[in-house]
Amino acid sequence: MTVAVGTMAQMPAPRKANVTVLHTRRAMLDTLLKHLPMVRLCVPAVAALFMLGCSGLIDGGDDTVTAEERLARQLFAQKAKPVFDVACISCHGGSMPAVAFLQGSSAMEMRDTLLASEVINLEAPQTSRMLTKGAHSGPALLASQASDLLEWLAAERDAAGVAGGADSGLETPAFMPLLCTSGMPGEMTCPITHVDISMLVEGWAGARINFVAQPLSQDLYVTNLSLEGGPEGVYIEHPLFVSRPPEAQPIPDTLDRFFNVKINMMAGAMPTQIGGGTAAFINFSPSVPISIHFKVVDRFREDAGGGPGGMTGPTGCKKLAEFKANARGPLQTNCGTCHANAGNANAPARGGGSGSIARAAARCSISASTT
Repeated sequence: MTVAVGTMAQMPAPRKANVTVLHTRRAMLDTLLKHLPMVRLCVPAVAALFMLGCSGLIDGGDDTVTAEERLARQLFAQKAKPVFDVACISCHGGSMPAVAFLQGSSAMEMRDTLLASEVINLEAPQTSRMLTKGAHSGPALLASQASDLLEWLAAERDAAGVAGGADSGLETPAFMPLLCTSGMPGEMTCPITHVDISMLVEGWAGARINFVAQPLSQDLYVTNLSLEGGPEGVYIEHPLFVSRPPEAQPIPDTLDRFFNVKINMMAGAMPTQIGGGTAAFINFSPSVPISIHFKVVDRFREDAGGGPGGMTGPTGCKKLAEFKANARGPLQTNCGTCHANAGNANAPARGGGSGSIARAAARCSISASTT
């Protein structure tokens, strides 16, 4: 059974930008920043930063530098660079050209290189790859180090005046996800939720987001998450899922996991997965309505690339070697009994019969056996 959500007559009109508190996209992204402890500047640190600014070591004596830019430079020198010098510079300072996002002959050149790299996301700083990478060939960041970097990134976002944090007004009406309790998607006990997003663009029809929602105690697990273009195609950027408990503040996806999603689908294209097609939304009560914000929603854009069902941004497994070395073993040990079993129809992420590690990694699967 499939049930459409976004087109029901009793649904309220789409939310627009004249909203308050956490109802704006920027306010919700700001809220995400507060999930990590922020180390505030004490009086001695402020005095030291003032001396650095006056010395010209940070702003070069340029009177045209804004207060926000000056603070961002100061926090880079005071907070961020010491972390990079200890934890990152040996690999990322230029010795490995493919990952030399800290390369530079001075602190400010290093900052410029870093801000231009793919490891920084000023629209949602807490999702920056620099912070979420974890242990790799280098160590994971300490909580105090991550806090210092996040404080600097917040200042950089303000200095840059990132427009993406502003509320676009593009939000679906709140809706109740249809819960799958057993069986296969589309059956009576496992309905598919269809969310109409074409209402967000005047004179448009047919585009929608589809997914299967499963309750996980106080959280919501989504599978089969896809975008359908309709007769005019569809273009979206940065969908943000939001839980909307009654008489309480909205709860945005704490990971902002789709911050770098851009999908451009031609008319008639097959539905395309959003991200990896699955997501576990923490603190999204299954009995509470949700909505979906977008940075951009439009018809198919011929000048945006992507082709039929095309997507920009990460797809599949980008770190196959690391998946094989670090993830496959624990997943096989802890999850393989259910999720690598082709006979278990209710367990997502089965790898299929080919045993291809590439296919398994691309699907976040654990059944691959080749090396």
